[in-house]
Amino acid sequence: MTSVNTEGFKAESYYQMLEEKDKILSLIYDTVGDVIFALNVNSTGEYIFSSVNQSFLNATGLNRDQVIGKNVKEVIPEPSLSLVLGHYETAIRTKSSVSWEEITPYPTGRKIGEVRIAPIFDQNDRCKMLIGSVHDITESRNYAKKLEDSMEKVAQKNYELEQMGYVTSHDLREPLNTIQSFSMLLKEELSELDNIGNSEKYLEFINSATGRMQVLLKGMLDYNVIGKQLQLKRSDLNAVVDVVLADLAGSIMKVEAEVIVPELPTLNVYETELRLLFQNLISNSIKYRQPDVPIKIEITSEQLDEKWKIEVIDNGIGIEEEYFERVFHVFQRLHKKNEFEGAGIGLSICKKVIDLHDGQIWVEKNQPQGSKFCFTISNELV
Repeated sequence: MTSVNTEGFKAESYYQMLEEKDKILSLIYDTVGDVIFALNVNSTGEYIFSSVNQSFLNATGLNRDQVIGKNVKEVIPEPSLSLVLGHYETAIRTKSSVSWEEITPYPTGRKIGEVRIAPIFDQNDRCKMLIGSVHDITESRNYAKKLEDSMEKVAQKNYELEQMGYVTSHDLREPLNTIQSFSMLLKEELSELDNIGNSEKYLEFINSATGRMQVLLKGMLDYNVIGKQLQLKRSDLNAVVDVVLADLAGSIMKVEAEVIVPELPTLNVYETELRLLFQNLISNSIKYRQPDVPIKIEITSEQLDEKWKIEVIDNGIGIEEEYFERVFHVFQRLHKKNEFEGAGIGLSICKKVIDLHDGQIWVEKNQPQGSKFCFTISNELV
């Protein structure tokens, strides 16, 4: 009779089962999307990589032999190193897991990760290992940023609508009321054929009020059409400015203005909208000139990291610093109607144009006199 060694059979089955589970865990470890790593903590408190999964290698672009057995100081560069070492120490001191968000420039691109570290202690209460993971939250953070930007745009649009409502209820009603009042006076006076002495004066008031209303309505139309039919194209800004100077040739010649335009860049821009911006800024330089002072207007450009900065500089009457932000609001005027014509909408149009180009616009004082309108245009408009 043959005997069966059941103990050996059980042991063999047990080790087989462990081996299969180990394979499954290894498969999960190397196929999971999150970065996972383990650090041994040696007797001197140094952190040594003992294990990393495939996602770690994919994200960092490193080979396994470039990481395993290496001190974290050899793998993680500054300034990230000082940050993570502080978190490692906190996890060990508090004997609890620690998490934080980290922005890392991986070879595969800039990533935002949610990092979590958990300490493991031995029977002597000494931390012998740290287990870490990094969950990629780049997409969710980018989505949140886009949502935040969209909410800001909605808020800005609401503000603009409120401003339009104010203009409709106040600024546009004023010239209409003037027309109505003087029309009634004119009607009464003309009914008396022997007294028509003030008729011409009343008609002048009517024409003036009607003109102001036309300017306001044109300003509102220009403001509202910006961004409706956008066409991005590669444009030589010198050619754009040349077209504007040709359109304004009459005004420039009338006041004998000197306009200096050195070499400007060629960029992807919304050409029609940008032409309107230059037209408004140059027209303002001519309008707000100093009496008996030859007008000089200069347009300059400077390349920054990811943007171009362009300046329109004049030697006019300038703007007080307290109005530097207000001038870009819709229908804001700094002067009385009888001093300078206009609707107070030109600079708000300029701001809207620059917003389309992912840039900023602001005004500075020009020394010794005048204004310097500065704006930036992104290099990466597509």
